[in-house]
Amino acid sequence: MRQLAFFLVTLAAALTSIMPRSAAQDVGVKGAAQPGRSFTENLAFSKDGSALREVRRVRADTDRFWCVRAITYDAKTGLIHHVLSLGPDTTFYSATYDGRTAIISVDADREDTREHFLLVDMETGHKQDIPANWFNSEDQIPYAKISADGRFVSTYTEFGPEGSPLVVTLYDWRAKKLVGKQSAATPAGGVSWGRVTEDGKIEFSNNRSGGEIVDPKTGRLIVDVGPRSHRSLDGAWMVEFPNPMFTEPPVEVIIKDGRSGGVVGKLEVQITDGDADKWAWGSGAFCGTSGRFIAATNDTVQAFDIPSGKKIADLPLTTWQDVDAMKTDPTVTVACSLNGKRVAIRSGVRLTLHDLK
Repeated sequence: MRQLAFFLVTLAAALTSIMPRSAAQDVGVKGAAQPGRSFTENLAFSKDGSALREVRRVRADTDRFWCVRAITYDAKTGLIHHVLSLGPDTTFYSATYDGRTAIISVDADREDTREHFLLVDMETGHKQDIPANWFNSEDQIPYAKISADGRFVSTYTEFGPEGSPLVVTLYDWRAKKLVGKQSAATPAGGVSWGRVTEDGKIEFSNNRSGGEIVDPKTGRLIVDVGPRSHRSLDGAWMVEFPNPMFTEPPVEVIIKDGRSGGVVGKLEVQITDGDADKWAWGSGAFCGTSGRFIAATNDTVQAFDIPSGKKIADLPLTTWQDVDAMKTDPTVTVACSLNGKRVAIRSGVRLTLHDLK
């Protein structure tokens, strides 16, 4: 759960394919983005799509601790607007849909003090303490999340009542008021956690068996979720990537109704046996409530219509992939604007911006 020097901006060639055309702009990142010393943990467009916000985990060769660094780019030109470094031994946990407000922990790896959590404005650097009494004092690794709109903050503990020790507590951030608390039993095996969902519900999940989303006040089951599930901002849809531990043919990326859990379709991709693993560990991002979803693997970034699953764009590999990163860290992180017309892709030290027609 734990999870920049100078920038060179160049124009990439216009893309042509049988899919809708996309214009891409390549933003080269140097210095702190060296493989193994810097990782992207969050990528998000601002509400109006004019800015791209990135959170990176950074550590210099001489540093003992990792630190959080937030970078804001102009979403049209790729030029840097702002850089915020939050100091040593800081850890990113969660952010609002636009990346503006984030939950950051401080002093997680120090022995002389207790870890504490902050709500941070990633533009101004303004910090607010998350009350310590929202966390269980017995937790060695406390955990917190924020809803997409920033209204709710959740905390998680595994020291709840006997028989259902996994507990998520939900707070209204502005009122500093408890609004829901639910518990669940510990699954057999795997790693479990709990959090607030994008749309303010409570989710219990497990990396092997998946989990469930429940109503914060009543505990009523809303929908079962897989371990590789993405939920839209309004909770209307979910896209579930295959589970790498238990997937059996045919391997598919399915689309679910986010309120009933019913399967309504699948993404228009043909996954062969050789491609199954990369799709299982793929990443994705909803484009707000525009009805578009971006799916990514280490060598594929595609846009789909939701809920039909129809593929509407395929971004050529040469326009966004950092070939050298494939040798060390093939992780690809994507973001999409609320209107579904702008896509950002981070691959290694390469950050690219793309227009979707």
